[in-house]
Amino acid sequence: MWLYDLPMYVGLPVFIVLVVGISCGILLVLRKWVFRVAPQGEEWDRVLSYAVGAYGVFYGVTLALIAAAAYGNFTEVDGVVLEESSSLASLYRTATLLPEPQSGELQQQIIQYSRGVIDEDWPQQRRLELPSETDVDITRMQQAIDAVEPSSAVEVVYVQEALEQFRQLVHDRRDRIALTHLALPSVLWIVLGVGAVLNAVLIGLIEVRNLRVHLLMSGMLALFVALLLYAIAGFDHAYAGPIAVTPEYFQDLLDGLFKNEP
Repeated sequence: MWLYDLPMYVGLPVFIVLVVGISCGILLVLRKWVFRVAPQGEEWDRVLSYAVGAYGVFYGVTLALIAAAAYGNFTEVDGVVLEESSSLASLYRTATLLPEPQSGELQQQIIQYSRGVIDEDWPQQRRLELPSETDVDITRMQQAIDAVEPSSAVEVVYVQEALEQFRQLVHDRRDRIALTHLALPSVLWIVLGVGAVLNAVLIGLIEVRNLRVHLLMSGMLALFVALLLYAIAGFDHAYAGPIAVTPEYFQDLLDGLFKNEP
């Protein structure tokens, strides 16, 4: 989607101008027809007010529910990314308790994996592609843990703990990758698009003598609808677009916990 290729400070104004322009265009197309066919008296306005009121409730509730669902998907992805980084930090801490050289090898692979997530996985997920390059780092972590030969009961416990944390890391990583294509169903976007057009049509059917007042009213409503649609689109694909989950949790590990490591 072209909207995802533009930064917010460019994409948002462009999208607003597009939606407001279409809304005002529909108004101008309908305006002459309305003055020609609208009956004299209060019947037109009365019937139209019922239609606009009922539609406003239905479309407003629909927008709110879909926006909440899109934001819920966004926060779910952010939570999964946080859990994976937390699992990685826990495994790194446990690696310090293992005997050498496996301890150093495991820590090195954890650092390499974090860099791979940032430099390789994330660009692919922003393009809505499933990443696989960091699979080799996961395999090497497992090999480092399997190569440990415990020499005491305490080391046996540490190895078991490392294996459990590694399994949790694999689970969290799988969740992160599986959510790459998480998005609203296409039918909901059809509902939103058709609803926005119908909103512009109903505003255009209102009989307002002053053109400037009519355009101002239509423009303000279209502006609010555009803001909501842009927010929903931004949250829809959590890894892509101007409003996206970033690998900041992994970068925090590299800048903090892993900072003194090579």
